Amino acid sequence: MLLLANFASAKPILKISRHAENPLLAIEPIFPGDLKTVTIPIKRARNLIVVEAQVDSVAGNFILDTGAPYLVLNTTYFRNMPKIGDIDANGVNGSSNGTFRTEVKDFFLGLDLQYKRIKADVCDLSSIENSKKLKVLGIMGTQLFRKMAITIDLFHSVIYLHKLDSKGEIPEAQRTFRNPDMRTSFKYINDVIFMKGMIAEKPLWFVFDTGAESNLLANDVPKAVLKTMHTINRSTIVGVGGPGNETAYANFDKLIIGNYQFTNNRILLTNLTHLSRAYGYSMDAILGYDFFGRGVFTINFVKKEFEMYIYNH
Repeated sequence: MLLLANFASAKPILKISRHAENPLLAIEPIFPGDLKTVTIPIKRARNLIVVEAQVDSVAGNFILDTGAPYLVLNTTYFRNMPKIGDIDANGVNGSSNGTFRTEVKDFFLGLDLQYKRIKADVCDLSSIENSKKLKVLGIMGTQLFRKMAITIDLFHSVIYLHKLDSKGEIPEAQRTFRNPDMRTSFKYINDVIFMKGMIAEKPLWFVFDTGAESNLLANDVPKAVLKTMHTINRSTIVGVGGPGNETAYANFDKLIIGNYQFTNNRILLTNLTHLSRAYGYSMDAILGYDFFGRGVFTINFVKKEFEMYIYNH
């Protein structure tokens, strides 16, 4: 899910609906030789994570989005790809038609990691390009990483892609941090990361989404949770498929994820009904940049574990 927002004027939210079949079920990343970890530089488009990748002979910027399931290509540059099916794009306000499915012969992530013959969704990403003033070839979703672990270090502007051992562990010599401040297990449902957390002692389900420039909270959560929110600003999210939803930008003190209590938190309160529908599973909130920008984090998709080393805690 891509949430592109500043708090004076929020930008579109995009969510690609999942296919009736699982087109990437057999996807296998190809690590070169004996390489255990691939290191890729990160570029930033405000709060979005951007990396260099190549589709067949076309190279450019791709956004890393753990709220999206698959590889998504921008129709501006890939409109002539072979069409093998129609799909829909869903946003916070509804749906938008016109996307289609294709097959990519070769996909290269950085200089070293390769995928062969993978399916991709093709749709209009011009709103992202316009808001960021950046040429965006596509979006990389979670299924590209589901057989590995990834570590993202925003401070040093790198992402590490880890080849796991037979036990699903990152080899000790390849770990970027060994004593995480925060650790939690997660559920991987419909290609989306769901974490259990608490606000105001109320258990909530959070989606972890690197494509979200802000944390989001559903405006229908228990009143005890809403009472802890202190409104800073109000805005509107203009989404794919309909008029905008009013949001409130707020801060609150205590957020518990796993074994760690986060303080001085920021979040957007809005209607998340359409996104829950698109995810195919009920959720209460989304953890975006306001959360993961606090440190270095690792997602182990095989063991379904999330770890974070937190700056300045």
